[in-house]
Amino acid sequence: MVKSAHDLEPYTEMSPEALKRSLKTAPNDVRTPETNQAKHCYFKYNEFFRCEKFKGEGAPACKVLKSHYTSLCPSEWVERWDEQREAGIFPGPL
Repeated sequence: MVKSAHDLEPYTEMSPEALKRSLKTAPNDVRTPETNQAKHCYFKYNEFFRCEKFKGEGAPACKVLKSHYTSLCPSEWVERWDEQREAGIFPGPL
């Protein structure tokens, strides 16, 4: 399963049909229908870290949330949010 855009290199030699079958994104969220997916991205990012806080690192349910936010969020946002979390200045409800 592809975890981020950086993990696509092994898929470059696959047929287009096989690539379509192997790439997945987060399912539709009924709370954010027909809207800009930035809110959905931010929500999934926060949910992942809440999940890890309560269930521990590496919990299967948390891995699903991580795959959702990595497929929805631009990598630049995630990098900036990770830096902000490490500095203790992230504006989210973690």
